[in-house]
Amino acid sequence: MAENRGLGSPVQDDAAGATDAADQIGATRDGDARERSGRLKAAAVRQAEVAAQRRKRQLWIGAGVFVLIAALVTVGILVQHKRAVADAALGTGPFVAPAGAVGPGSLAIAFGGDSNPFSPSSNPLVAPARVTLTVYEDFRCPYCQLAESMFESTYKSYALAGKIQVQYHLVDLIDRNLGGTGSLRAGNAGACAQDAGPGKFAALHDLLYANQPDENDDAYGSDAALISLAKQVPGLDSPTFEDCVNRDVHGSWVKRNYASLSTVLNGSVATPYYAINGKQYKLTGQPAAVQQAAFRAALDAAVAAAR
Repeated sequence: MAENRGLGSPVQDDAAGATDAADQIGATRDGDARERSGRLKAAAVRQAEVAAQRRKRQLWIGAGVFVLIAALVTVGILVQHKRAVADAALGTGPFVAPAGAVGPGSLAIAFGGDSNPFSPSSNPLVAPARVTLTVYEDFRCPYCQLAESMFESTYKSYALAGKIQVQYHLVDLIDRNLGGTGSLRAGNAGACAQDAGPGKFAALHDLLYANQPDENDDAYGSDAALISLAKQVPGLDSPTFEDCVNRDVHGSWVKRNYASLSTVLNGSVATPYYAINGKQYKLTGQPAAVQQAAFRAALDAAVAAAR
């Protein structure tokens, strides 16, 4: 008979050891699981905190952007209001005619044909011309530019020869029809050029037409743009001219000319308007060469009748 030397058999001891080892492994696994769970929870908490901080930053940034946009909108509104107020004030100052202005009410700028000290053809020995060509125009008006391209060289040659005197009237028709201030500001700039001395108005007159923007583009509604353009005319790159333009010195004169044309046309204002010795000369839809010949013939007839 085999002798029983212990409380359990080797098989039982091995089984118990295996159970203990399994328990230890299970405990270890449980600990690892709890540790992983804790890490995951901590990571989740950190992610939640990071997300919360991100949302907070986004809210602050959003609020800051909103405040900035609101401030910019407010500034824009104030600037627009200030510009609107300034634009509304244009032409409301005291009436100031440009230097050497002629005609009823001093509403015209003369070119040639007499001894006007502000005329390029000034000559005390030349008697005043007996024929007057009246021109009402708007520097924003494309038809005025077209008419000048056809007729200007003719009437200027007659004026410089002493045959006629040209009397320019500047109006703000396009501003009234399409909005903006380019007609009024450009007209004022033209009058300021007249103040600067002989030949300055004629030079700026041609320059404004040569650079005329589309009538829907109020580019001449900027005094800075007009002053910059006028620097191409010798003698207009001066503080005196700039001050005259910026202060709208002759704005009311331009508006008075509009009222004058309205009276002439019985309230139906249109530009360009030409008149030879007070009789309207109407443009036609004929080719330029035909209209130029007809215009020259009309001037010749008026000069011959005035002798």
